Amino acid sequence: MDRYAVHVILFQEGERWSAQCLQYDIAAQAKTLPELRYEFERTMVGHLVVSKELGLEPFENLGSAPQRFWDMYLKSDLRVEPEKPLPFRVPSGVSGIPTSELRIASGPLQPA
Repeated sequence: MDRYAVHVILFQEGERWSAQCLQYDIAAQAKTLPELRYEFERTMVGHLVVSKELGLEPFENLGSAPQRFWDMYLKSDLRVEPEKPLPFRVPSGVSGIPTSELRIASGPLQPA
């Protein structure tokens, strides 16, 4: 699997932040934005590692996020550019770690 990007919408719910990947229905939560980026990328790397261990293609059984998250992403014009990559050690043989194109939602989460 080659290097590729996933789109991620970041939004606040009460006192916590959430990150929702659009291409794959994977999410993470944290108290702060820096913690959120760490938790989201840890979740993605964990998925890749477990998929490799089980002999599965990463993300093969995951659908995309619900439309409301795509709408939030498209309405947002606030992009987040991380200063540096996170220091995750990935076992040999695990590849295809995506880069994340992050945007912060311009409003509250809309009900489902």
